[in-house]
Amino acid sequence: MSSDVACSDGSPRPADQPKVERFAKLLATCQRRVFLYVLGLLHNATDAEEVLQETNLVLWRKFDQYQPGTSFDRWACRIAQYEAFKFRQKKARGERLFSNEFVERLAHQTERDWESLDARRAALVECLGKLSEKDRQLVIERYRERATTRRVATALGRSIQGTRRSLHRIRMALLACMERTLAVEERA
Repeated sequence: MSSDVACSDGSPRPADQPKVERFAKLLATCQRRVFLYVLGLLHNATDAEEVLQETNLVLWRKFDQYQPGTSFDRWACRIAQYEAFKFRQKKARGERLFSNEFVERLAHQTERDWESLDARRAALVECLGKLSEKDRQLVIERYRERATTRRVATALGRSIQGTRRSLHRIRMALLACMERTLAVEERA
């Protein structure tokens, strides 16, 4: 079989494999975010799932238009917004709770909120890197799934109160560091 012909089972041609892999990796990193974005626009999980599936198809069809180096999440959410609007129009024969203008404003606000959260997440990562190894490890242990301060204190052979005080001190230091980092970014 020639490499420029699609496989009979519909799988991609070998020459397209790197493109398929790039797309799959980018899509995997943003699926939850795009779903939550659409859910925020439609307020119905079943409808959001349907729109997400249609969005994924459109993303693949338009993947050649994506500009590498830009935010794939943003691009995907913009396409999801259009797909959500198309979905709402199809359902418009029934009753709609919100106008398209309201939903569009909501979509823009969500994008701004994500930018803020992304900046805060980046600042947190930077500030965690500035902690001593001991403090960073304490925070990591405390925020593991199903971890409690009591369990962490017991595992480390420390008192619960001492562990709570240490965590409070570290959290306050992280907060101050994040505020400084974000303030510097705002001025830049």
